Amino acid sequence: MIAALLVITNLPRGQHRDVTVHYSSSTATPGPAQNPDALPTPETVFGGNAPWALAALPECFHQDSRRSGTPAFARVHFPANAVPVSPGMRLRVADCTLDVEARTGIVVRGDNRLVIPALARFFIAGRTLVLDHIEAGREDVRTYSLHGETTPTFNRIK
Repeated sequence: MIAALLVITNLPRGQHRDVTVHYSSSTATPGPAQNPDALPTPETVFGGNAPWALAALPECFHQDSRRSGTPAFARVHFPANAVPVSPGMRLRVADCTLDVEARTGIVVRGDNRLVIPALARFFIAGRTLVLDHIEAGREDVRTYSLHGETTPTFNRIK
């Protein structure tokens, strides 16, 4: 014990660093730098592939759950009463539209258009909308309730 204490106290010492505290005063409000040109505007249009598209629109779809991983893991809580939604069907929720295609889904809100890439399958389980997305051997199962707690009602795309 004494030998260890002697070794520790005789270790070479590093150079002493100057640790000086600097203060300044300001009348500004703390927060991130403000650059009005970099802030998104209501006119900003988004588009592209987005497996998370429904979760990005909480005014229309509220994500209740998500499980991602191997198919066995992701589908553990898959609703037993889920009924598949056929391609060519449309769901309108608030100011959002979801069009179901053969292997994808397209979500439109205003000028924004997001594609849920293949392989995307949609199901209805009571008041729940289920998105089952498979990519590169991994499965992502998300469940959503709709704005206003309404039951998902799809209509044929004209």
